[in-house]
Amino acid sequence: MKNNGCTFIASSLSDFSFGYDFENPKCIYLVSQLKDYITKKYNEGVRDFYSVCEQGTDLWAAEYVAEIIKKDGSVKLHCILPYEEQAAKWHSDVRELYYKVLEQADDTKFVSLRYSEGCLKKARLLTIDSSRYIFTALESDLGNEYTEYALKNGKSVYNFFTEDESVRE
Repeated sequence: MKNNGCTFIASSLSDFSFGYDFENPKCIYLVSQLKDYITKKYNEGVRDFYSVCEQGTDLWAAEYVAEIIKKDGSVKLHCILPYEEQAAKWHSDVRELYYKVLEQADDTKFVSLRYSEGCLKKARLLTIDSSRYIFTALESDLGNEYTEYALKNGKSVYNFFTEDESVRE
C-alpha cells in the first residue's frame, strides 16, 4: 500500500517574483490555493502531512495543517527539518511562527545538527518518500529535480503554477 501522506515543495521566497511581499496578490493567491489543496486532500482522507518548514510555502502549509489538527486529532504533522538551527537568522515574526508550528507537530526529525551542503535536499526527498501527494510551487528550474523524482516514484504532483495534477506510474 502506498503512503497516503502529503508534502510541499516550493521555491525559496527570494526566488518568487513577489519575494517577501506577503500582501502581493500573487502571494495571497498562492496561500489561498495551498489551503484549498490541503483541504481537498484532507477531505479525500489524507491525515499525514510532511513539511521541511522552510520560510514561505512550506511553513504556511505546516501552519494550516496545525489549524486542522486543532479540529481533528487524527491529522498528523511531521516536520523533517534540514538542520537544528534552521530558523536562527530568520526575522523574529517568522521564527516565532516556526517554533509555534514545531510545538504543534506530532514529530520532528532533523537531517543534520548543523547546516551542511545538501541537508535541505535530503530533507525534501525524505518528505517526498513519505508522501503520495506533492504540492509544488516552483518559480525556478531549481526545483524540477524534486518534481521529476516524485513522478519517477509514482507520486501525484500538483503544480501550483499550471494548476495541474500529474502522475507517472
